[in-house]
Amino acid sequence: MGDIKEFKIFCDESNHLIYKDNPTLRSKVMVLGALKVQSSEIIRINKVIKYLKHKYNYNKEVKWTKLSLIQKKFYDELLEFFFSSLNMWFQAILIPDKTILQHDIYNQGSHDLFYYKMYYQALRNLIEIDTQIKIYLDYKDTKSGDKMKQLESVLCNKFKKSIDLKIFTIQSHESNIIQLVDLLIGAISYKARDDIEHTSEIKNYIVDKIETLASIELDAGTPPWENKFNIFKIHLDKGKC
Repeated sequence: MGDIKEFKIFCDESNHLIYKDNPTLRSKVMVLGALKVQSSEIIRINKVIKYLKHKYNYNKEVKWTKLSLIQKKFYDELLEFFFSSLNMWFQAILIPDKTILQHDIYNQGSHDLFYYKMYYQALRNLIEIDTQIKIYLDYKDTKSGDKMKQLESVLCNKFKKSIDLKIFTIQSHESNIIQLVDLLIGAISYKARDDIEHTSEIKNYIVDKIETLASIELDAGTPPWENKFNIFKIHLDKGKC
């Protein structure tokens, strides 16, 4: 295949389940995130993240729901490393209000179909022609295999088979890069929520850190041409979801 470019894309989602009037599932906000990495840089990036975990004695999985205030310096260095890297690109899809989704009209009555439509939107912006792409989705459930294959097929057709693309599943604890995605989408989702008091010191700190590094407001979206840290905010009032 000559000197074809090779990339890996690591994906995660926040609050992807269908909205229910349930205190434990009450967030209306849904975020999907995808982080593209040049394959030749994977080993180096993993080494850096492992080094930072060792440096700060961070002996656990990085998860937005399990942040630690005493580890502010670890999060600082991890985020600074991402934003300073020339070989990592992030794309998020922000759905501010799942309660007004019209699945019966636009998604054949299926929230799962909408879920994969949104992943298509995130991934297509990270894919270049004449490249080899391996995509890793955070494991969702045992029924996701068929839709993953459909997503793979749609993406290949979109680029008229000018790419070599495969989709796999992976558990988040197996990938430091997916854990980084979890941190980024967690911050986006948290900032976009209007149903909670934003009282968490560490969560507010990380939101402020990312907004400073990216020079954006996380709940506002970004211009479409932004390619390092892009947030596509879905405007549901257009009635097309």
